[in-house]
Amino acid sequence: MRQTIYAGTYAENGSEGLYAFDFDGGELSPARLFSPLQNSKYLTVTEDGVVAVCDFAERSGAALVDFRGKVVSQAAFEGCTSCFVTAAGGAVHTANYHEGTVSRLSLRGQTLQYRDTVTIREKAGCHQVLRWENNILVPCLFLDEVRLFDRGMNPAGAIPFPAGTGPRHGVFSKDGTRLYLVSELSNELFVISTGDWAILSAVSTLPGGLTHKKDTAAVRISSDGRFLYVSTRTMDLLSVVELQGDAPRLIQTVPCGGQHPRDFILVGDWFLVANRFSNSVVSFARNADGTIGARGNEISVPGVVCLAVR
Repeated sequence: MRQTIYAGTYAENGSEGLYAFDFDGGELSPARLFSPLQNSKYLTVTEDGVVAVCDFAERSGAALVDFRGKVVSQAAFEGCTSCFVTAAGGAVHTANYHEGTVSRLSLRGQTLQYRDTVTIREKAGCHQVLRWENNILVPCLFLDEVRLFDRGMNPAGAIPFPAGTGPRHGVFSKDGTRLYLVSELSNELFVISTGDWAILSAVSTLPGGLTHKKDTAAVRISSDGRFLYVSTRTMDLLSVVELQGDAPRLIQTVPCGGQHPRDFILVGDWFLVANRFSNSVVSFARNADGTIGARGNEISVPGVVCLAVR
C-alpha cells in the first residue's frame, strides 16, 4: 500500500524545508519539496496536516501545513528552534533543547495558537514531551532527569538517573505499565514502571555491552510490543532489543545504511532510516523474528533528521 512519508530537515546541505516522498513495499520514491519551512527539524502528522517546528524571519516556533503543502497557521514564540513536537486531542507541545523549555499550543481545526511556555532550566537539554494519563514527562538530557508535570504543566516530581546518563527519548509498552527510555550519553535502555516511575532495569544498546559512547538517538516499539529498535549516531548503528519482562535483551546490531541515523520509523514490515550526514533515507525489511533484514533502496533528502508517516 502506497503511503506518504514526511521528512523534517536541518537548514543545511542545501535543504529547502519539509520534504515528502511515497513508500510502497520497500520502494522509496524520489523526495519532493513539500513546504519551504526553514529548519523544520521535527514534525508530527495530525488529521488537519503536518505540525512542524521551524524558524521564521525573526523568531522560531511552529507551523501547521495542510496536506497540499500550504502553511495555514503559524506561531512564533521562542528564540531558537525546538527539537521536538507532539500533538494529540487539540494540544500541541514542543521541547526546546537549548532554552530548556516546554511550550504549549492549541490546535483547533486549522488554527495553531500559542498558549504558554514553562522554563525548566536554560540548557537543560529538554528533548521530548511524553503524555501519560494525567502526566506530562520531559526527558532533560543535561539534568539526568525526566521531569514530571500535570496536564496544567505544574511540577509533579522527577525520575532521577545516574550522572552522565542523558535521558533522551522514550516509548510506552503496549499495556501501559512500562516506559522504555533510551539515554543519549550512556547508550542504555531503561525500563521504568509507570505505577511509581521507578527504574526497574537497564541494558546497553551497543555491541559487547559498551556504554558511554554517546549519541543514541531514536527509539521505536514494534506493533506487537515485543521488540524495541534504537539508533546510535556516532556508531551508525541500529539495535534490536527483545522485551522479556523487565529484563530486555539486545539481540542484534546492524549498520544503518548511511551516516548519523538521527531518526527512523516503522512502516508495516519495513524500517525507514533518516541518515543526516549522508543526506539519505534508507529502507530495510523487518524479518518475521523481529530482526532487521535486507536493505531496500535509498533516496536523497538533504539534512534529514525526522520522519513521520501519514
